[in-house]
Order: sequence, then structure tokens, then C-alpha cells
Amino acid sequence: MLKRDLVSMVHQQFPQHFKQDLEAVADVIFDTMTDALREKRRIEIRGLGSFSIHRQKGREFVNPRTGVRSTCPPNFRIVFRPGKDLANL
Repeated sequence: MLKRDLVSMVHQQFPQHFKQDLEAVADVIFDTMTDALREKRRIEIRGLGSFSIHRQKGREFVNPRTGVRSTCPPNFRIVFRPGKDLANL
């Protein structure tokens, strides 16, 4: 599903609002979520799930083509855990 599909579905349920306004609301929601994850804060949406930031350890690996050993630095990754309603699908 794309953002425009989401906006269209919301517009079908609330036709009194302009699509431009609904798209602006979606942008604000997604921007706020992005900012929270950049600040390494947890996001919980009841009925959907939670997003959190986990630290990933650095590790060594071998390039299979060249056989050269390299290191991958520590990094952060986004983890999504589905809520009960979504997990039961």
C-alpha cells in the first residue's frame, strides 16, 4: 500500500475533507514517527504494533569473491513488533 492509497481510503470514509489536507496529515504523522526514531525513541500504536531502535553489534565478514576480511561497524536498526491484533492474522 502506498501513501496515496492510504489517503484515498481515508478520503472515502471522510469525503468532507480535501485530499490535500489528508495528505498533509499523513505527512505530519510519518515525519513525527521518523523524528522519534531518529531520537531513538520507541513508538507504540495500539492494535498495530511498536517500532523501536536496536543497536546492532559490529562484526567481521569475509568477501566470498575476494576472500578479504572486512569489518562492519556497529549500527542501529529499526525493529517492528506486531501487536496482538496483527499477530493473530
